[in-house]
Amino acid sequence: MDKPAQHIIRNNLLIVLALAVVLGLASSYFGGGALFLFGVLYLGQVATNFLLGIRHWSRKDSKTGAAPYFLSMLLVLLIGFGSCTGMFAYLNINGGPPQ
Repeated sequence: MDKPAQHIIRNNLLIVLALAVVLGLASSYFGGGALFLFGVLYLGQVATNFLLGIRHWSRKDSKTGAAPYFLSMLLVLLIGFGSCTGMFAYLNINGGPPQ
């Protein structure tokens, strides 16, 4: 895999990690609102990767191509779904965020 593609995937995974850490810490203040924000931001990142993938797919002179964007979209969907489900289970099983 070439350098630009590695940077695209790395940056997307770092964004996923940052969102998980920040919103996980914010769940003690916002409770269920953080879970909603969690899902919205992950879906926004998925939509952005999808649109960028379509844009690079339609352009034949693109250096990176569409594959890194679609791969990032799938990774964010998998990791974001698991993170969101884990956060939801944590908030429901433990009776809410820590006090």
